[in-house]
Amino acid sequence: MKKFNREVGKKGEEIAAKYLQGKGYKIHERNYSTKFGEIDLIVSKNNILSFVEVKLKKGEDFGTPEEMIGKNKRAQVERMANLYLTAKPGISEEYNSFLIDAVCIVLDEDNSIRRISYYENIGF
Repeated sequence: MKKFNREVGKKGEEIAAKYLQGKGYKIHERNYSTKFGEIDLIVSKNNILSFVEVKLKKGEDFGTPEEMIGKNKRAQVERMANLYLTAKPGISEEYNSFLIDAVCIVLDEDNSIRRISYYENIGF
């Protein structure tokens, strides 16, 4: 099950990265992790650095990807973002502001993309 979840997560991150690049974002890092957790994508655009949580689901019969990003998940991404900024002090001087964003992806049964939703500033 864990291997399957990792593969689904990787697929979601690939889709999200291409989507964000198509919207003019620069991808800085994928899967930044420490023993405290992971940030799926770190991107920038217009002098703003965003820490992006990616959620992918096949269908919405059992809930939406948005419902998987609760208060605890947002707090964990915020902690990880602060750790990242502490570990890379030069980065915080490069950008005017920092956001926590989310990309939520829903696939159809044939793995085609049914919907991609991008949410800016869901935390901090």
